[in-house]
Amino acid sequence: MKILYISYFYPPLGGPAALRNLKTVKYLSELGCNIHVITVKDIEYSYHDESLQAETREQGITRTGSCDPMAILKKLFAAKPDASKNIYTKTPEHIKQLVRWLYPIDDKVGWLPNLITAGSRALTKERYHLIYVSCGPFSSSLAAWWLSRRHKIPYVVEMRDYWTLLSDYNVFGTAAQRAFARFWEHRILHSATGIVSATQGIASDLANAFGAELQAKSFVLYNGHDEEDYLALMPEKRTDNGFIFSYFGALYARRSLKNFYAAIAELSREKALPLNTEIRLYGSFNLEAMQEIAASGIACESEADATALDSPGTLPVIKVIPSLSHKEALSKMLCSDALLLVINSSSPAGTLTSKVFEYLRIGKPILAMVPAKGEVADLLNESGQHYVCAMESASGIKSCIMRLISERNTAFHYPAAKYNRKAQISDLYRFLGGLPGLSR
Repeated sequence: MKILYISYFYPPLGGPAALRNLKTVKYLSELGCNIHVITVKDIEYSYHDESLQAETREQGITRTGSCDPMAILKKLFAAKPDASKNIYTKTPEHIKQLVRWLYPIDDKVGWLPNLITAGSRALTKERYHLIYVSCGPFSSSLAAWWLSRRHKIPYVVEMRDYWTLLSDYNVFGTAAQRAFARFWEHRILHSATGIVSATQGIASDLANAFGAELQAKSFVLYNGHDEEDYLALMPEKRTDNGFIFSYFGALYARRSLKNFYAAIAELSREKALPLNTEIRLYGSFNLEAMQEIAASGIACESEADATALDSPGTLPVIKVIPSLSHKEALSKMLCSDALLLVINSSSPAGTLTSKVFEYLRIGKPILAMVPAKGEVADLLNESGQHYVCAMESASGIKSCIMRLISERNTAFHYPAAKYNRKAQISDLYRFLGGLPGLSR
């Protein structure tokens, strides 16, 4: 099967979206698919992971220019990369949101002209059986729709997240913008030959909102974990006897660790924490996340002054650590005592962060500050991870922390075979092969 695969996020960009696309292309290629990827050229982005390049298996790749904000920022400050990075990380979120509201569909719509040109060139030169577009950005699905109609080739749209059904924060500036995007989401879904969703909740919500007939052409592909990433994985040697809480990734939209910090501070005052407790935050964090740390009353490693502590070694400390390669991050998970997961309670029930599967495969306790009735809580409960509390409740978080610490040697039963990424993509391969209208 020859597939034209469209994805804005692809290595050397890092993060969950790029990793998901990398693994999908890798394992579909190993199953015999001939895949050509169209992606974007270098952009200003919070996380690059060059190590992922070693796993790429596509037959060909086209990297196009773009006129979206992240691409423009990279071009404007090509000679001053530090200035570009500072603008990206230190601009307040409400300013970033105002910039996003200037665009129809989403702020990556400036990629469409180059994407359509590259797609047309590829489809004119070669005969493909299928176009596969991984969203977001959701504007890229408009290119797949147009290319499909122009070249008479079916397309599959992958919904890694919610588009217009995202209800917990406003990604559209006006009701007219949301209605315009809603019109296109309806058209994209109904014109697609197949729909791939990252969670069961997304698939169900799409069918409920846009028509039950979508269920017949839907497939759920969880992010899962890649068992190959864990072979011979060794934790780094611990030189301390403390307790390490670790968080991996970014904090955005309404997600916050503010109440976690409050719970930690209260437990510290009560002298209820293990000695040498550390909170390690791995990733690139925005201005608001750094302000929350500063307001927490918990010392950052760079600001901690041992002479100011009445009992050195007994108070918690926050360490902010730049993003690591994927393998390095897994090693750091393995040498942590507890892993932090956070999703605001107003998120749709189908919201499921990709790191939860890696956390579960690692086997460490997960302090899950997530909605109690969402899909992520169901997944945690299935694995015997019952440290679930609301992100917005400091008292609930405190109670979970105390229970987690007292039960720190508990074993869990994550059903690894069920969520193995390679096995899931084998199922995806069969799903794609069975779609109607594919030319052979």
